[in-house]
Amino acid sequence: MHYRRGFTIVELLIVIVVIAILAAISIVAYNGIQTRASNTAIINSVSQTIKVINAYIAQEGMYPAFNTYACVTTASSCVEPGGTNHGANSTFDANIIKIANPPRSIPNNGTAGIGIVYHHSDSRQFNGQSKPGLLMYFLNGQSQNCGASNVMSAWGTPGQEASTSTTGYSGNNTSTNKTLCFVSV
Repeated sequence: MHYRRGFTIVELLIVIVVIAILAAISIVAYNGIQTRASNTAIINSVSQTIKVINAYIAQEGMYPAFNTYACVTTASSCVEPGGTNHGANSTFDANIIKIANPPRSIPNNGTAGIGIVYHHSDSRQFNGQSKPGLLMYFLNGQSQNCGASNVMSAWGTPGQEASTSTTGYSGNNTSTNKTLCFVSV
């Protein structure tokens, strides 16, 4: 009598477990790559926006808008983690277009903590100097490096001078799992 030799249930389970482990590792690695790619795209857009704003300041001798908010990335919206939605600002848009078009879209992850927001406040102090302009943006994940110079430790409200961040980011928002970046312009 000749028996066919097949796989035992234990052997099949071992193969299934090994495949499941490899799949889990691949998914985690893929998500990490996606997060890094998204954050790199956001940082590149911020860098371009800073260059356009600085060129405007150099040419016109002033900021593109005063004591206001402006959503730079109007094509992809600007929403703070708390839900505050910042829309387009016609003064900012009309002035900045004199120099160049800033990036109007960046990758979004979620419905809050998205976009690049320009803010101007006459009373803002940064490292002991009057620095009224800032950009606010959000990176995916906690404690991510903002990837820009002049990252502020805080918003720099009246009576609260901001200084250079020692961590490379301004804060974390645990509800959205995002890093908050304030960059002085």
